[in-house]
Amino acid sequence: MQYSHFMDSRQLPALVGLFADDALCEFGPYGNWSGIEAIAAGFNNEFKDTLDQPFWSMHSNTNHQIKLTGPNSAEGTVYLLDIATDRKPDENPFLWFALYDEAYVKIDGQWKVKRTSIHFLWPEKHIDTSFLVR
Repeated sequence: MQYSHFMDSRQLPALVGLFADDALCEFGPYGNWSGIEAIAAGFNNEFKDTLDQPFWSMHSNTNHQIKLTGPNSAEGTVYLLDIATDRKPDENPFLWFALYDEAYVKIDGQWKVKRTSIHFLWPEKHIDTSFLVR
C-alpha cells in the first residue's frame, strides 16, 4: 500500500499526492485536516521530529475491504497495526490498533483518497461506530 510506505519512509510529498485536493482526514486525537494544504501541514507537523528517520514506525495494514460505489468512487475499511521500530526487544512496540474508514474518488484515471477517518481502538478508544452500519 503506497500510503503506508510513503508515510513510513517519510516521503511526505508523495504521501500528500495520494489525496484529492478537497480531501478530509479525520484523525481523532490528531485532529481533522480539510484540504490538501492542511493535510500536508498536518503530516509535516506530526512527523517533524522523525522526518530524517525513515521507518521510525511501521503502519501495517491488513483486512482490506473495498466496495466500488460507482465508476469513479469507492469505499473501504482497513485494519491498522502501528508499530514503533525504536523499542527494545522487551518493550511493547505497538503504538495503535485502529481501523481506517475511507472514501476514494477516481480523478483523471488515478484513485485518490477523498476521506480517511481513523477509528482508534487501543491503547485509547476514539471510535464512531456509525460507519459499521452501511
